[in-house]
This record gives sequence, C-alpha cells and structure tokens, in this order.
Amino acid sequence: MLRAVVAVVLAAALLATTLPAVETAKHQRTETQVAGELDRLESAVADLRARDQATVEPGARRVVTVHIPHRDWIHAGVSYVALGGRPVDARGDRNGTTFAWRIDGADERTNQITGVRVEAAGTAGDRPLVLREPGTHRIAVELAWRDGERRILVSRVG
Repeated sequence: MLRAVVAVVLAAALLATTLPAVETAKHQRTETQVAGELDRLESAVADLRARDQATVEPGARRVVTVHIPHRDWIHAGVSYVALGGRPVDARGDRNGTTFAWRIDGADERTNQITGVRVEAAGTAGDRPLVLREPGTHRIAVELAWRDGERRILVSRVG
C-alpha cells in the first residue's frame, strides 16, 4: 500500500514539473508555425511587388494557403491572424502595413510590411482581414492601384 501511495505522489510531482514545459513548447511550436505561414505570405507580397505592375482593374495576384493550427496536445490555440492591420486596436490601426497574430495566453505579435500598403479587400471601414478559425485558408494577394498609390489587397478565396 505504501508503495502505491509513493508512486502516485511521485507521478503527481513529475507531472506538475513537466506541464509548464509542455505549455511553453506548445506556444513556441505554434508561434513558429504561424510566423512561418505569414513569412510565406510576406514573400508572395514581395514577389508581387517586384515582378508585376499595379493596375486599376483586377490584375496580378497570387494565392497563398495559410494554415492555422487547431488547439491540441502539440499546439496552443490561436486567437487570430490579422492581415492589413490590428483587430484589437480601438483606433483602427489604419496604416495597413501590419500582419498581426496572437497565440492564446501570449502577447500580440506583428510583422511590418515595408514599401507598400496592405489592406483587406471588401471589408468595411478599412478593417483588416481577420482569420479566427483554425484550419486551412486560401488567401488571394493582389497588386492594385488605389488612391494614387500601389497597394496589396488581401482576401479569402473560396
């Protein structure tokens, strides 16, 4: 009987010491995955800017698949991924040069896109395109001429 009690206490102690490390690993893995997905999207923006001309009519575009992981044993949950601004800014962050994301239980992270304004196509009031659902999202990235400047328009496909 004493052996069983000692075994349970030891197992509980080991579990208590390893759970914080598991949570940290989940956050780091998810952070790395989301940052990698947005790097691919940023590469598509850079390629579009370098190779194509902006037009008033629908023109050059790339379609990029972005995968947001589901919360499970190896991934933390993702609160949001925002393209073209920050969804939580009460002022609206209208500079449109930001990709932002937030992992559950962590601070918001952002990537500034330089050289061109990024905005969500078809959203009211210059709001960003916000992805909240886990899974695979197809994102169209289009180079356009709007209000006298080159802009990147992002939208969901399908």
